[in-house]
Amino acid sequence: MPRHSSALACVAALVTGLTVVAPPAARAAEAQRARVAQSHYAFSGSGFGSRVGGGDVPAGSGTTAYQHIGCTNKTGLSRTNALAQQDLTGIGRLTGMRTRVWTTARHGVVTSHARHRIDRLSISTAAGTVAVTGITAAVRASHDAAGYHATTTGTVGAITLTPVVGPVTTFAAPTPGHPLSILGLVTLSVGTSVTHVGSTGAQASGSALKVEVAPTGTKVVLARAHATIAGGVTFGLFHGRSNASQVSALDDSLRSGPQPLTIMPCQGTAGRAHSKSLAHADLAGVLSVDGLSSRDVGDQSATRAHGVEVGKVTHVRLGDVLTVDGIVGRASVTRTDHHVTRTARGTTAGTVTVNGVVTPFPRSGVLDVPGVATLERSIVHRTRTGISVTALRITLLDGSGAVIDLGQAQLRIGKLRHHRH
Repeated sequence: MPRHSSALACVAALVTGLTVVAPPAARAAEAQRARVAQSHYAFSGSGFGSRVGGGDVPAGSGTTAYQHIGCTNKTGLSRTNALAQQDLTGIGRLTGMRTRVWTTARHGVVTSHARHRIDRLSISTAAGTVAVTGITAAVRASHDAAGYHATTTGTVGAITLTPVVGPVTTFAAPTPGHPLSILGLVTLSVGTSVTHVGSTGAQASGSALKVEVAPTGTKVVLARAHATIAGGVTFGLFHGRSNASQVSALDDSLRSGPQPLTIMPCQGTAGRAHSKSLAHADLAGVLSVDGLSSRDVGDQSATRAHGVEVGKVTHVRLGDVLTVDGIVGRASVTRTDHHVTRTARGTTAGTVTVNGVVTPFPRSGVLDVPGVATLERSIVHRTRTGISVTALRITLLDGSGAVIDLGQAQLRIGKLRHHRH
């Protein structure tokens, strides 16, 4: 045999005997994919470390270390988020924040889990440093042979005061109805715990601790977790919401979240309409709005899923110059085995009156009211599985940069990989 052929044979033999070892991260990802399985339950879960509000000092924290799993029918999922350190304006410093949300199926029990843990909260006061360790919230919503269940747990480890001068003082944790006040400077209260259990699903929400700092009046919710489970998922998963109004602006004081907000359950509403309403709202400091409402309905069978989201406003007034009546945003989606129909039919920007004269929109769909506002009608975005609609967008020309969206609706329906027994 030629020498080079012999060498090639040796190399081939060595390659055949090699075992390729994947990196640890790749092995972990592959292991999780192997555990993921479809179910006929809808799961969602979320958690975060802190949310600050109120007081004389502007809030310096949104939802820190936030993580979520939204509207899935898969078990074996696990998602995490962590943050080493966070300074909270008007409160102090958090260290070691970790959120985990996950779904499981074991021995006939399917569960949606959520947990958040904070290693330490430090608050500097005139009297010294208050420290709270081991702040944890854990919730679970599950189903077994006996039905649906929901549990919440909130725990706090050690609470200490290290004074400027003198020995360290240790305090017992607060209990329900009995908050802990430390020298009148810091008040610690037990967090909230809410569970709902019914014949079609369960949900659990909880936070471990509420903190208020007296000199500033700033309040913070610490270690929040939420988990839900619902049955009735036979064909699709719904992702939908609707609201009458929402405001964005350069000035944070003018901003307004979606209101009144209706969110479609992952499994739909079993054909029953869910609605919310609000009689009146003042938006961006200048816009008067009446008759705000939102509504949704969703149903599914073994071969079809259908849903509708609607956001309405009866009347809008901007000073003595502009009024709009009858604003409706409507998003409708129908999904079958082979087709998705999505439509904004029924959406209308309403009747616009400028200085007492009914004024139609031009073909461009954009109506300018010089020096007052720009109006844009029927803003529609379609995706492969859904649609989002804003019936009317008003951009104020007063220098505030305020954009008011009216009649908002969005819905998409994802199909299960298996939906028949």
